Amino acid sequence: MSISFDATGKIVVGTDLSGRAQGAVEWAADRAAARGVPLMIVLALPEVPIPKRSRLFDAMVTGDYRGYLEENARHKLVELSEQARAAYPDLVVETHIEQGLGSYVLAQASKKALLVVVGARGANAPVKVRALGGTADAVVAHAHGPVAVITDHGSPNPDGPVVVGVDDSPESDAALALAADEAALRGVKLRAIHAWDVAPWMMGPMGVTAMQSLPPVSRLKERIEEIVEPIVEGHPGLDVDIEVLEARPSAALAEASHGASVLVVGSRGLGGFTGLLLGSTSKEVLRDADCPVIVTRADEGRDA
Repeated sequence: MSISFDATGKIVVGTDLSGRAQGAVEWAADRAAARGVPLMIVLALPEVPIPKRSRLFDAMVTGDYRGYLEENARHKLVELSEQARAAYPDLVVETHIEQGLGSYVLAQASKKALLVVVGARGANAPVKVRALGGTADAVVAHAHGPVAVITDHGSPNPDGPVVVGVDDSPESDAALALAADEAALRGVKLRAIHAWDVAPWMMGPMGVTAMQSLPPVSRLKERIEEIVEPIVEGHPGLDVDIEVLEARPSAALAEASHGASVLVVGSRGLGGFTGLLLGSTSKEVLRDADCPVIVTRADEGRDA
C-alpha cells in the first residue's frame, strides 16, 4: 500500500497534535526555511479510530467519529501551518491527513522526502523515560532516507557544532555528506568523530594478537582524514575538527551531543550486519543524545 501524497523534495514532519510533537514541527519548519524547501505536516489517522474513554461521549453523539476527528484535525493542522508561516513568511507549508499507521506513512514518505522529522516520543510516554516511542522507533528502523528524531529532553544549542560519527562504511559516507551540508548551512563547525573501543573478547588470551595488530591512533586519524577530505573540499571555508577517541562509539557521540546543534549518525556502522535495520550504536545514541539526531541510510536503494 502506498501513500497518497507526494513527499518529493520536501521536509516531512509527522505530528500527533500533541505538545511534544510541536517541537518536531518547529524544528522541521526551521530547517525547511533554511534550505528553501517546502514543509509538509502530516497526521496519520487509523482507518477505524478507537476513542479513548474520555472521548466515548463524543463518539456516541457524533455518529461519525472518524469524520469528527478529521474535522478537528484539519483545524489544528491549519493552526500549525499558520504558526510556521508566521515564523517564516517565505516558507511553503502543506498539510495532509493520511489514513494508516503513522510509522508506516512516514517510512514510506522517506523514500522521496529530503528529510523526515519525528518527535522522539508520543503524547503518552512517561516523562522520565529516555527511550524512543513506538512511532519514532519504527520510522527510524524502516525508513529509506534520513530521519531526524527530535528529543524532548536535553538542551540543544542551535548555534552549536554539527557532530557526525565517522567510519569506513557506506552509511557513514551518507552521514558525513549530510552533516557537512548542515554545518555549512548553519555556518557552524563540523566535528567528525571516530571512536573505537576494545571489545570484551580482546581482554582474554585470544585477544592479545588482535590487540597487537590494531593500527596506531595516528594511522586511524590519517584514515579518517582521508575519508573526510573530499567532503571538506566540497565545502570551502567549512571549519572541521577530526577526533579519534578510544571510547565506546555510542558513549563518545552522546557526550559530544552536549552543546551540539545536531548529531548525525549512519543507520549501521563498520561491522554492521546487512540484515540489521538499525545498529546498536545508532539505537543507543538515539536514546542518550542531548540534541536532535539525524539517522541516515546509504544512498543505495533510495528512490530519490
